[in-house]
Amino acid sequence: MFSCFHFPAFSLNCLLARDGIAPEQAAVLLSQGEREKSSLLEVNEAARQHGLLPGLRTTRALARCADLLLMESDEEAEIATRRELLAFIESLTPDFELTSPETFLLDLSSILCSSDNDWLHTSLDASKHLALPVQAALGSTPDLAHLTALSRHTAARPGHLPENFSPLALPLDELIKSSSFPPRDLEVLQLWGLNTLGDLAALPRQGLAERLGPDLARLHDILHEKSTRLLKLHQPLCVFQISHIFEPPVENHEPILFIARRLLQTLCNRLAHHQRAAAEMTLHLSFENGGGYARTMEMSEPSLSSDILLNSLHTHLENFSATAPINEFHLELIPTLPRHAQHQLFHRGIKDPNQFADTLRRLSGIVGAHRLGIPQIANTHRPDILELHPITPDFTKPTGIEHWPNSRLPMSRFRPPLTVHLATKKEEKFPRPLAILTGPHQGTITTLRGPFPLSGSWWQDTWQQVEWDIELNRETLLQLSFTPPETWALTGIYG
Repeated sequence: MFSCFHFPAFSLNCLLARDGIAPEQAAVLLSQGEREKSSLLEVNEAARQHGLLPGLRTTRALARCADLLLMESDEEAEIATRRELLAFIESLTPDFELTSPETFLLDLSSILCSSDNDWLHTSLDASKHLALPVQAALGSTPDLAHLTALSRHTAARPGHLPENFSPLALPLDELIKSSSFPPRDLEVLQLWGLNTLGDLAALPRQGLAERLGPDLARLHDILHEKSTRLLKLHQPLCVFQISHIFEPPVENHEPILFIARRLLQTLCNRLAHHQRAAAEMTLHLSFENGGGYARTMEMSEPSLSSDILLNSLHTHLENFSATAPINEFHLELIPTLPRHAQHQLFHRGIKDPNQFADTLRRLSGIVGAHRLGIPQIANTHRPDILELHPITPDFTKPTGIEHWPNSRLPMSRFRPPLTVHLATKKEEKFPRPLAILTGPHQGTITTLRGPFPLSGSWWQDTWQQVEWDIELNRETLLQLSFTPPETWALTGIYG
């Protein structure tokens, strides 16, 4: 028998527990950056009751819940809570897997108790001192326990043990919220009249695999207890550090890099043995005159590659000048979970995340960390606004508008818009454009469609814009905009 303990919205809830905030208070964790442009990373159960979900813009969330509590991540508080949480899980059993930063799978085969339900009830009561929401479940296989714990419909909580521990009662739409279950598959299954995992389990496996692929077939095997696996048992972390004494002392960085290549390979092998990766690397240098130097380098992505770590060290030492000959060199790696580990049931990571992380690190050094990300259409009526979302650790696509607005003709948008001068005719509401006098596209406007007034963002600085679709000299199709009181610009070209 196995058990799963899942701590939803962990980063947010550990802050709420630290500050003693009641669970009835709707609260959210914000993404980094300006609050007006931020989005929700995590929401608590009270916030979900207001229809708030991760990915929603902060301004929209405040419009739905005026007394919403906005929280920003606190790394130190989160680290302290994780230590306390890990100690709690270790007190239940030494045989457990850290499936994700907020999910633990426990092997109960070595635990002596009157019944599994009694053990679960006692364990949930013991978790109350953490002051964290927890969802727990039992299962004959690790994946069954995991599935059951994902949803409040089927999971047990402190003071509440549902009669049905089976994941068959789990609604399919709830599975989407808590895992990487493909939404397109949900639409198909709902068209078939399926609403729960029990409905899915009743289908023939072969037909399901032929129509929707291997992921659904694997889920079918899990539900029928035909799929099981061994837990990757958690091991207490050892110290990942190593030193070297130079005799005689050295005066440049070349000998350091030569020795570091071998030392880093040793440390990375040790990390791999413990199923961990390096999140940070700390360099300590001791000088012949008694002085010292220390520098911590954060990795763009947890890495197990000694080459990536060596490149980071090389980049730093190239611009470093020692005040005296160096007689001792010390390296320490700060471990964390490797990002390429499969933390979701149905999610497949990229082929080589370490190589991808190294590319991100190099690009960030060239253009700046805040100029690197995923462009996404903003969730607004304003047509010219794109947002740059940071690349998430699990490489997931940011939540937003998935498709460009439909248009009969493709349009290349000028970014930024090209400011131009026009000949116009005064009319009641907006001036009527007659000809473009400056810029790369000049001439008489032979065809005009519009005006199309646009406005919005009343909760911030209200913007207003008027657009026309125009034809110049009966050959060039353009989009023209007017921003009161007198700014004209070309925003795009069709075709």
